Amino acid sequence: MATLPSSPVHWDHKAVLADVETAFGDGAAALTGANAIRLWDVTWTPLEADIKELPYVKPFFGANASILLNKRSKLSAKVALVGAGTAGIPCWDIFARAGGAVRAQVAATANATIAATAVKTSGTGAFAYARTTAYGGVHPRTATLTCTTPGGTGVAAFTVAAPALGSDPAYSETGVVMTTASPFQLPGGAVITPSAIGTNFAAGDVFTIALTPAGCTYSPSSDRAGHKSLEVVLTLPDPEDAAKVQRWRMLGGRCTIKASGTADDFPYFEIEVTADYAAPVLVLEIEPDYTAWPDPLVVSTENTPLANLFGQDVVLESFGWDAGNTVEYVSRVGRKGARINDAKASLTAKIEAPSMASIDFFALCVSRAFGTFVLQHGVDAGDAVVIRADRWQLDPPKPGESKKDFVFDLSGKAVPLTEGTDWTIFASAAAA
Repeated sequence: MATLPSSPVHWDHKAVLADVETAFGDGAAALTGANAIRLWDVTWTPLEADIKELPYVKPFFGANASILLNKRSKLSAKVALVGAGTAGIPCWDIFARAGGAVRAQVAATANATIAATAVKTSGTGAFAYARTTAYGGVHPRTATLTCTTPGGTGVAAFTVAAPALGSDPAYSETGVVMTTASPFQLPGGAVITPSAIGTNFAAGDVFTIALTPAGCTYSPSSDRAGHKSLEVVLTLPDPEDAAKVQRWRMLGGRCTIKASGTADDFPYFEIEVTADYAAPVLVLEIEPDYTAWPDPLVVSTENTPLANLFGQDVVLESFGWDAGNTVEYVSRVGRKGARINDAKASLTAKIEAPSMASIDFFALCVSRAFGTFVLQHGVDAGDAVVIRADRWQLDPPKPGESKKDFVFDLSGKAVPLTEGTDWTIFASAAAA
């Protein structure tokens, strides 16, 4: 009898690494410890297949031999819903892009976050400026400069204002003097340096300057050829070879992706990756490095500053977003692999039932109205994630109770007006 392993493999002692492939099915450029993914509630199916039995007749009972078709692997897990930190790109970026989303990135620099020129809405004055310090807010905002004291450099004074939005507080500073070659403060820590005043200002001159938060904005794409794919590697210790690990490789991975959050718990993305099967091999272990992964913040009054449905702030118990991807493994002569064949996004919220005088969700449902769904989790730049849908159409609301409080379970679909306008998820970035 062969010698048995001295001890079984511990199921939790596994590591998962992943990255976007260079081309579909070709694998990533190179997976290192920095590509380790911090996951929980991992469910892994290394081999899934369609079983096709040979159709032979025979003069007795019994099964025929069979073959395996469309061999594939699946991995599902939860990934923390966190902002982009100082890295500028969130750790869950690869799953969003392999889930059919495209990414637009704004760097945490002054030139990227502050408009190059001011827009004059009234008056005669004119000025130019250099962008000096990046805007550090979480939401796009417009700074309004209203001249209160006429004149030129060192004399003209302004009121600088912007309304509150989410965790970005209202901003209003009076008597802000504009002097060439001197810093001029804007909301969210943004700073410009006026370089020239072409025409002196008159009282009542009004200018606006657009401010764009740093970070990454994800939105859905119907361009299947442009959808990214993943290489995912899962490793487990080998019960007999302590110097090596079993490596299970998944290629051409595409995924479903949804987000959930409940008060006093960690919010997360739930992903399921479908990929081509590859036979396991014994390899040297790659030590995972999770230093780039921030810990999630619990959903709470302090950490979740904005929950707004159809323009109404609500008291929120839980929320959900689902890209609604249909991921299918397709096999034909000359082409096979996982692909996203459809995507119908939906959003949910459990809220305290509001006064009907404030908002009537039943009337909104019956009228088939469209409304906004806006949720911000995380307060500071780098931590904040903003989920938004501008055309959320309600299913029938479901009244119920939670700890004896009257609540509504709201659900509905995101209806795009044009391609890619179903929803956006913004992961804010902080200056390094």
